[in-house]
Amino acid sequence: MNFESIFIFFIYQLFQLLVFPFFLLYLFIRKLQGKSVVGNFWHRNGFVPIVDKQRIINKKVVWIHAVSVGEILSVQDLIKQLKIKNKNIICYVTTGTEMGKKIAHQNLDADFISFLPYDFLFSMFLAFKRIKPSSLIIIEAEIWPNMLMLSKWFNIFTYLLNARISKRSKNKYLMLKFIFKPLFSIFKFIFIQSKSDKINFEKMNIKEEKLQVLGNIKTLNVLKKKEELIEKHSEYLTRPKYPTLLVGSIHPEEIDIYLELFKNLKPNFPELKLILAPRHFFWKEELIKKIDDKFLLWDEKLKLDFKLLAQNIFDKYEILLVFKLGELFKLYQLCNIFYLGGTFVPIGGHNLLEPAVWAKVSIIGPYYHNCKDIADRLENQNALLKIKSKNDLIKQTIFLLNNKKLSEQMGENALNWLESESLKVQKKINYLLDLL
Repeated sequence: MNFESIFIFFIYQLFQLLVFPFFLLYLFIRKLQGKSVVGNFWHRNGFVPIVDKQRIINKKVVWIHAVSVGEILSVQDLIKQLKIKNKNIICYVTTGTEMGKKIAHQNLDADFISFLPYDFLFSMFLAFKRIKPSSLIIIEAEIWPNMLMLSKWFNIFTYLLNARISKRSKNKYLMLKFIFKPLFSIFKFIFIQSKSDKINFEKMNIKEEKLQVLGNIKTLNVLKKKEELIEKHSEYLTRPKYPTLLVGSIHPEEIDIYLELFKNLKPNFPELKLILAPRHFFWKEELIKKIDDKFLLWDEKLKLDFKLLAQNIFDKYEILLVFKLGELFKLYQLCNIFYLGGTFVPIGGHNLLEPAVWAKVSIIGPYYHNCKDIADRLENQNALLKIKSKNDLIKQTIFLLNNKKLSEQMGENALNWLESESLKVQKKINYLLDLL
């Protein structure tokens, strides 16, 4: 442990001592207000499920930390490959959100799933003693000083996977380089998403030999997800029966834009259909009130076979409203053009990989900072259109509807890029698996 790391460690402990009383007050106030404190109290304080000594004889414990739903799902295939390659590996997953933990239980073949303890020295030390990891994999950007320092002290090889430094956070990292450099230097390897990320890490004086350009691990995961769906439910495979627009992960503030788009296009494209899949479900009644056309509400109350929906639903209805979890991934097949929600409001957009894996062309608005790297790459492959105004949205949609072969080719471009990217990712994942 060098002087920089020791200095950061002591400064961090001092900072925690200063904020700890306010942290306790915050938890107490939330309790008085009847609000939940995210996560299990015992897990958060280090009393995570224990890996007993008998269980780890001749076995390795790989601790994987992924904070949110997207990150949890991104390691789904990694864990499967770990289990296939080495049957003596125990996978211990920690997460930071209630939904992340729920999704982990539903989708991951992990031996243990827990909330990550608070990054106080005692709670994190206790977690290390109970988990007994032989290696630690952190997904994307979960940089907790005590967690990293303890991994160093316990001689545990630590890896940062799917790492990136966005333009928005670049200046923060560089300004606080004296803090982040010692922390990033603890990692044995940092698997980064792109060459531009590699340059940003090098600017923080991270040694080049630590940096591995991975690509985006989610490209591999989404491809495996499609393969598994087809393998289990080949009857789900279908093609659009009518020219159809799909807006995924839409937010309340942008719904009027897409309803106006549909209304303007309908006279010239009388068979046109629309699928709306909101990001959140709290505004269902508000959305229903805005729709004049014949629509079907698909929620948990409506038991509807997907094959039946795909073949017949638009014979009777103009619009499909999807208020049901887990169905969007299959719905991409039913559209000709995909629109990414959260890009016409300053939210920043969501998932562009799922429409790509179904070979669909995407159109996004001016706010796409959450998915900029993928958006730029798809645009470079002529697989995505960026637009700045509602008029441009109408114009570009008309262009694609009138040029079906072009829109299909753009969709194929998206799939080809994703498959190429996933091959690169798999090579680096193989390298990581050999290290564990």
